[in-house]
Amino acid sequence: MNLTTRQKNLLILMPLFIVIVALMAIPSYQLLVKPRGKAFDLFWIWAGGQAILRGENPYGPETTRVIQLGVFNKIIPLHQYQHGFPHPAHIAFVLLPFAALPFFWSIIIWLSLQIPLFMATLLLGFDLLKWPVRPIWLFVLTMLALLGFRYPINAYVVGQLTFFIIFCFVLSAYLFKENHPRWSALALACATIRPDLALLGIVTALVLIRRSPARVAFIMTLLITGLVFFIMPTLLIGFWPVIWLQALQSYGANPFATWPPELLPILWLRVGLLLLLAIWAGRYVLLVWQNPNLKNNCFMTSAIILFGLITLPQTGSYNLTFCLIPAFILMRYARSIWLKSVIAASLLLPWLYFALNEPFDVLIFLLIPGQFILLQEVVQVLDNRHPAELPTESTYSSARI
Repeated sequence: MNLTTRQKNLLILMPLFIVIVALMAIPSYQLLVKPRGKAFDLFWIWAGGQAILRGENPYGPETTRVIQLGVFNKIIPLHQYQHGFPHPAHIAFVLLPFAALPFFWSIIIWLSLQIPLFMATLLLGFDLLKWPVRPIWLFVLTMLALLGFRYPINAYVVGQLTFFIIFCFVLSAYLFKENHPRWSALALACATIRPDLALLGIVTALVLIRRSPARVAFIMTLLITGLVFFIMPTLLIGFWPVIWLQALQSYGANPFATWPPELLPILWLRVGLLLLLAIWAGRYVLLVWQNPNLKNNCFMTSAIILFGLITLPQTGSYNLTFCLIPAFILMRYARSIWLKSVIAASLLLPWLYFALNEPFDVLIFLLIPGQFILLQEVVQVLDNRHPAELPTESTYSSARI
């Protein structure tokens, strides 16, 4: 049997991925699980998932009590935020192994997967961008993204869903590019365990595939998968969306929740910000609608992500990890080395804001997406100013850094 180069690479990379995951198990246990115990975001998913698999209401006081004792080692007084299970019920089936295993093994495997998953996401992303990167620069960019940008490593330490959701987005785009629309839709459907973020991915996907002959297969598979995800927990715990929405209402009282526009002191500034963001992102959607190509598609994707990060409520700073997608898109299309360097250096700014503390520890929800909005406009303006110097798409496909 003759194997293609891609198939040969896959045969090499898959065992390597498994080996890296296995090697990550020891440091994950020693550095994180041993000192933190059950104080991980995955414990919410595990506790709720266990309740669902037993046919119990994951949004009830019993599950909330399990979470409080597991994470905080105490029962939280009723007048304080209760930290209940906030996720849609189908998360128990999307992450079934992690919900079904004992938590000790669940968290070790979950943490061990995160860094290899992050690296796999980068490789798929570079392939989507048609951006071959030399191994030394791949290492530098990986370290810059993982450690320099601060938020990804924070998400890793607490066992967040962030890497998994980004992986689902990138994998979905990659599979559609490889002419696997049904598998692409399944990957995107898995991201709906974070409905707010999944909405950004679905809107982006529907705009990008509107002219593709495979769009019907993609949309039908997405709808059918969504229906299956609704039915599976319903068979165990009944009609769950209503009690989930009630749980989301109480989630708004989370002391770590922030709606970025509320950081502006005056109502008209908030309204003005939302209108400007809608116009700015809408311009890139219109550009793709009129002239779809790889660059326009990438810039629209970046714009929708940045629009969502500012307009959607945030709990902690973990979602700012999604700014890496605009960052790599902009580095890919920046015209000069100095501009690529400026974009790369901007990934270090979170450490400056962290050192400055208040009020920057909260203003990051506007500052971090805002810096990439500014950089995107710089890259776009320079491209428009010197269009004759811009390499063609085929030239980009062979460009290296």
